[in-house]
Order: sequence, then C-alpha cells, then structure tokens
Amino acid sequence: MYGYEIEKHAALQQDMIRLWHKEEDEVVAEAWILPEYGANLCRFKVDGTDYLYPAPQKVLDFRHYGTPVLYPFPGVITDAKFTFDDQLYRFPPNRGDLYRHGFVMDEKFNYSEPKVLDNGVICKTSIEIHPNHPLYALLSISNRLDLDFTLEGRQLRIDVKVTNTDPKKRFPFGFGVHPYFNIIGTKDNTLIHVPAEAWVDRDEEKLVPIQDAPRDFRSLTPIDDLVIDDVWKGMKPEHPQMIEYPAIGKKVTIYASEIFEVAVTYRMEKADFFCLENWTTTHDAHNLYAKGKQDIANLSILNPGESVTGSLTYQISDL
Repeated sequence: MYGYEIEKHAALQQDMIRLWHKEEDEVVAEAWILPEYGANLCRFKVDGTDYLYPAPQKVLDFRHYGTPVLYPFPGVITDAKFTFDDQLYRFPPNRGDLYRHGFVMDEKFNYSEPKVLDNGVICKTSIEIHPNHPLYALLSISNRLDLDFTLEGRQLRIDVKVTNTDPKKRFPFGFGVHPYFNIIGTKDNTLIHVPAEAWVDRDEEKLVPIQDAPRDFRSLTPIDDLVIDDVWKGMKPEHPQMIEYPAIGKKVTIYASEIFEVAVTYRMEKADFFCLENWTTTHDAHNLYAKGKQDIANLSILNPGESVTGSLTYQISDL
C-alpha cells in the first residue's frame, strides 16, 4: 500500500511532501521532499532507520542537509565566470573567489499533487528558468529541470530531465545531487564503495588512472577518520556506488544511469555525515571545456529544443 501527505516543515514553514509505503499496515519506507526548498530529498527512512543527515536529529544547519540539487552545474566555477559561445557569464562569488554548486539549492520548484501508482507513489517537481525568472539574470539561457521522485518498495528513484527551452542559444550545463548520509554504528564500521576508473587531478587538470590515484575506493573502505573531497570519473551503470552498514545489516546501493559519469566523495573533518555524490560533469566544467579538456569536463550541451534524461535510485537492502 502506498500513500502521501503534504505537511509543513517545522523550521522552513514550507510544503513538505511525505511519500510512504506500508506492508501489513506497517510503514516500511518513507521519503520527504521539499519542493519549495530546491526539491531537496530531505529525509529517507526505511524499516525505522534514517539514512540522510541530520534526521532524526533536529535541523541546525541547512547547508549540510538532506540531498541538495546542484544545477545548472555542480562544483566550482573558477573566478566565478566562464565564457561559452562567445558570451561571458559572471556569478556572485559564494566561496572565496569561486562560485559553486549552481543556484537552485534553496529555490522554489513547482510541484503537482503526488499520485499513487500500482506499485509506488510519485511526486513531480520542476523549475523553469526564463527571461521573467529572477535566476535568468545569472545565466541568460532559458531552460527547464524536471525531477520526479518515486517511492517503490524500499527504494527511492529520482528521474531527471533537462530541457533547453531557449529559442536560439545552446545550453551548457551539469547536474548533480549532494546527499548527506548518516554514519550508522561506528565510523570504522561504515563502509563505502566507489568503482571509478579514474581520479580527477583538479590542480593539474588531468585524469589519473585509478591504480595511480592517491586513494582508491573500489574495495569497501571504512569511513573511519577520512577527510576527503575527491572527484572520480568513469562511473558505469553496471557498477553502482554502495554503502554498507554492518551494524544494522543493511546496504545502500546507488544506481545511476549513463549520464552520471562522475562521482564525488566528500567528508569534513570529524563530521557525522559523508557524501557519495553523482554528477554529470566535473568541477569547473565550462572553463575546462573552453581549454579543450572535454575528456575531463564532461560538459553537457543541448541545442535549442533538445532534452536529456537520466535517473538515480537509492535502494536499501540486506547485506
């Protein structure tokens, strides 16, 4: 049995969509989405366990919260500017002299009433940036992002569609999500698996074969005291990222479609969370592309009227 409720977020006082799945009258899976706060998947709970930070704790920090959406580019833009098709685009720096993670993380998305399906429940959200939208001033190319959240059993799928709605201009973009996962049990007994083919050397602007990388998470690796902020390339749908939680006998498998060729592993010092992220581009993709380094950048470019689709699935299962 599936259903949904529309609630108010206690701190934000914005609409929050709760999707749920019951088995024998017991709730076994729940997902909460904040359409008016960047379409953030802010909570994912399965069999009584919360997998996204900071739930079930009180929200004290909206920067490190749930699953921020990174669009129309994940990562940093060096000097907060890039040139594409002979046009210079400038952004207000938001980290030193850099601009990072796009500009929709706390923006209002439109959403429709969730719909119960034969084997799931779906919430559809979207944001359309056009000449009358305030964000158009930052990147004056009309575009639309659709994110559909579907709870099916003990998994949550995000279907992504990006459309260039501009009548004339090409749209260079990237998309990513930045989920903050809880450490469950102990740090040395929370394990990650990232089956990448290469590590991105951001200083040298080159790809390093995984066997020569400073770190390698192809084998299950404990979080322990890791302090990491690494970008990886060569991700394949048949080789998903994974988190294992032996303390509760569960694992999270992150299935990503072909467009998500880039992964990011991130953890701050002594943080109670860590991040396994899926991106379509690397950091500074527009500027790398301008330098002829598309093999690293992986920048997506849509002609007027074109669109691209992809999906991410977070599946909870037994070890």
